[in-house]
Amino acid sequence: MTVPPALLKGDELFEHDAGAPYDASRDISKYLLMHYAEAADVFDRGRHPLTMAHGYCQRLSDLLRDCAARTGTAVDRALDVGCSVGGLTHALGTWVAGEVVGVDISRRSIEVAQSLTEHGGGTFCVIEQGPFYREVAIRVAEPPLRCRVRFEVGDADALAPGGGPYDAVVLSNVLDRVRRPADCLARFAGPAELLRPGGLLMVACPWSWYAEFSDPAQWLGAAATGTPSEESLKALLAADFDLLAEADEPGVLRQNPREYDYFESHVTVWRKR
Repeated sequence: MTVPPALLKGDELFEHDAGAPYDASRDISKYLLMHYAEAADVFDRGRHPLTMAHGYCQRLSDLLRDCAARTGTAVDRALDVGCSVGGLTHALGTWVAGEVVGVDISRRSIEVAQSLTEHGGGTFCVIEQGPFYREVAIRVAEPPLRCRVRFEVGDADALAPGGGPYDAVVLSNVLDRVRRPADCLARFAGPAELLRPGGLLMVACPWSWYAEFSDPAQWLGAAATGTPSEESLKALLAADFDLLAEADEPGVLRQNPREYDYFESHVTVWRKR
């Protein structure tokens, strides 16, 4: 039996990270746990009050698949923008017919996702308490149980148009982290080459706006009129898309067995006219 590669070792969790944003070892560990781990590896006991938030990536994939089936939309190629360590990309790969491409600005996240694709799994360490950590083993679907899955380093603010057209595009927890969210959305509307007419667009976002990522003037929503981000998103997409589904999907990032970051993304699925 092939020994799965070590994606992140325990000692790395305690090193000072001064590199690029999103590349910190503890962040990579938390996202690997959220994207791939079983509930028993995330929570320290059964019937944990946050268990319902487990499986975020799989639930998004299931919702998009259901919308494709309901509308008779053939999805041969899909794009996952802001894919992080690739959990949603791999989940999409189990039902998309031809190819799924994951794009993220974090080079380290992409390297981890590529390793998982190549080896079908791996191990990484998570914080327990103080200097203590433990190892977690994960696996992903391998060919022929999934289509071709590949990953690229790229900026959601500057996606290259040459890769399209795609039949489905997912923006998951990334729109409130780009410099110009409206411009990012516009790349998939109108005559844009990235998403074909009749294709599906999924936008999942907790709308956690921070000035360190974007100028408040660029945020979706308007304080002066009391317009929330959810309604601003709908107004931006209404001219080119039909709304197929809307939901609130919970997710959770584990800091340690006694501290968790809970979020609830506003999720919409649209069909391009």
